[in-house]
Amino acid sequence: MWMWIRNLLLAGVVVLLAIPVWCEYYQYTDKNGALRFTDDLAAVPQDQRPDVKTYESVKSRPVQAATGTRVEEKGTVFLSPAKNATPSLTGTWKEKISRQADELDLMQAELNQTFVALRNERNALEAKAPAAGVPLEVSNAYQKQVDTLNANIERYEKQHAEYKEKVKAFNAQHRK
Repeated sequence: MWMWIRNLLLAGVVVLLAIPVWCEYYQYTDKNGALRFTDDLAAVPQDQRPDVKTYESVKSRPVQAATGTRVEEKGTVFLSPAKNATPSLTGTWKEKISRQADELDLMQAELNQTFVALRNERNALEAKAPAAGVPLEVSNAYQKQVDTLNANIERYEKQHAEYKEKVKAFNAQHRK
């Protein structure tokens, strides 16, 4: 059981560390005429700074941009996906990418919600763990609840792995 709890906590840390990142980078032409890019303005030669082009990375939309219900727990806000939120495959290329990103956001929201529910279920089970010497029926009933939780954790881990594969495929498809 402790292995499942450890894996669940590890998966939660990984999910919580997936925060949006933003950066700014600069384009200039060096003294040899080569086009250069840098994220440090100090690396751009002084004489090139007036002509430097500034670019901002694409800012990812937070999960709250998708439709759904907010779920708050201990200062962390997750988004519960809307029941009728299904992406359409019509429209322009940018709209399709946006819908695919929204679908991934919804999957992440579902995973976050499942993670919170599993963590709460685990905490509740730990709180009512039977003491040594309890009747066998009580111990067996508790073990059945633990087995059910472990099966749910395993299902969550499979869903999380599928989500990571979809994100990897999405990123590979749109980096071209």
